[in-house]
Amino acid sequence: MGKKVRKAVFLGLLNNFILITVITVCALLSSTQVTEVAMIGWSKGIGSWAEMVGSLFTILAMLTTYWSISLALADIVEEQLKLSRRLCWVIATLPSLALTFAGLGGFMEFMRLAGGLIAILIALLVVPAFRKASREPGNSLLGRWSGGWMQILIIIAYVLMAVGNVVKI
Repeated sequence: MGKKVRKAVFLGLLNNFILITVITVCALLSSTQVTEVAMIGWSKGIGSWAEMVGSLFTILAMLTTYWSISLALADIVEEQLKLSRRLCWVIATLPSLALTFAGLGGFMEFMRLAGGLIAILIALLVVPAFRKASREPGNSLLGRWSGGWMQILIIIAYVLMAVGNVVKI
C-alpha cells in the first residue's frame, strides 16, 4: 500500500512539473512580450483564435479554482458555525469578492499574497504534523527521505517560496 501511495504522489508531482514546464517553455518561445498570465502571452504569439481560447481557459481555471476553494471554506464555516450551507458559502465568499471589487489590488497581487500565505501555513503546520505522524509506529511514507534534514529543507523551501511571492519584480 505504501509503495502505491508513494508512486501516486510521485506521478502526480511529475505530471504537474511536466505541465508547468511545457506551458512555460511554450509561452517563452511564442510570446514576444512578458505578460502577467503566461497563457495570454502564449496565445497572442500563436494567433487571435488562440488568444480567445487562452482567455477562456484562464477565466475558467480561475473560476473553478475560486469556486472549489470557496466551497471547501464554506464546509469549514458550516462545521464550525452550524449554519445553512448557502449562508456559509456567502460568508466564505463575500470577503474575497469585496476585496476584489474594492480595487485594492489586481488579481495577480492577491494570488501572490495568497501563495505566500499558503507557503507559510504549509511550512508552519504541515511539516510539524508530518513530523508528529512519523513518530507513530509503522513505516513512514517517505522512508529514508523523511528525516529531520529533509523536513528542514522543506521548511526552508516553503519560506523561500513565500518570500518570492511577496517580492515584486
